[in-house]
Amino acid sequence: MDSDLSTDDTSAASQGGQPKLFVPFILILVCALAIGFGIRYYKNRSKPTTEVAWEVYFSRVSTAPIGENDPYSLDKRLVARLGAAAVRVDAALYHLDSTPVADALIEAHNRGVKVRVVTEADNVDEQEIERLQEAGIRVADDGNNEGYMHHKFIVIDERYVWTGSYNITYNGAYRNNNNVILIDSVPLAYNFTQEFRDLLLNAQDSKSADTFIAYPKITLMDGMQVFTYFSPGSDTISPLLREIKSAEKSIHFMAFSFTHDRLGNAMQDRFKSGVDVRGVFEARQVDQYSEYEKLEAAGLPVIKDRNSGAMHHKVIVIDGETVITGSYNFSKNAEKRNNENLLIIRGNRDIAAAYLAEFEKITR
Repeated sequence: MDSDLSTDDTSAASQGGQPKLFVPFILILVCALAIGFGIRYYKNRSKPTTEVAWEVYFSRVSTAPIGENDPYSLDKRLVARLGAAAVRVDAALYHLDSTPVADALIEAHNRGVKVRVVTEADNVDEQEIERLQEAGIRVADDGNNEGYMHHKFIVIDERYVWTGSYNITYNGAYRNNNNVILIDSVPLAYNFTQEFRDLLLNAQDSKSADTFIAYPKITLMDGMQVFTYFSPGSDTISPLLREIKSAEKSIHFMAFSFTHDRLGNAMQDRFKSGVDVRGVFEARQVDQYSEYEKLEAAGLPVIKDRNSGAMHHKVIVIDGETVITGSYNFSKNAEKRNNENLLIIRGNRDIAAAYLAEFEKITR
């Protein structure tokens, strides 16, 4: 009897005390989960990797094999950026045969970063591309379209955009004159991410539809404006002509390939109006289609580059404050056939000064 009463009392005590113990347990569990998610977010969130909203880099051209030791080379800078990636890397790359960059992409993939790559169909058999695929990274090509998948851009953590003329190769970093601009802007990253997704999801027919750009004009905190264009889906020739025609004092250009008659004619018109127009052409691209001889015959101070590698820039600087850059050569193919990106950057004299310094170095 005492045993029965003891059992009943214990059961009653247990039933009466359950809510008091259960509620604190749930609170503790919820707090623990919240702290866990908070730590995970803090560790994975995209932290600022620049003191300003942009950085400009140029290849450090040399005849010496300095690639192993130069911490400021384009490939070393890119490896550092990829090493800081926390969530996602989307890379649209015409060429990728840099082992250090491929290693960095594989390392990012192995630590849980979602890495995706789109490349030109002609280059999909490159050794480093095959290494990415073997590591489990998703790689797509442009499906042997008529034009080239000529982009050289990377979007990191849907926040940082890396773009310019730099193909991810040893020559691109150490033999050829190239430029890269890195911009910290979520809206700009969104534009490039959408272009990447279009390439990835519609590889066989990526040129058939017009390009929708969610944020065609972006204003950064310092007042700098960035206008985004993608060919062949966007109208790229009209904004280029508009910028050239707006020049009041000077136009400086560095052109790997410059064959577009309308752009050449616009340059001549500004020169005749008293604007200081000068440029440098990649010597090996000066042929019967090039604008070089026409501009030279019109009296413009244009020169051929003297680099033993390629002068691979696609840059125009207007009035010392507007910069046009990207993967876009000044040609009909870039306008009508190839997948290209073109940025027009207004209102930042520091960026313009960096590109003008590169111009002066190449033309000395």
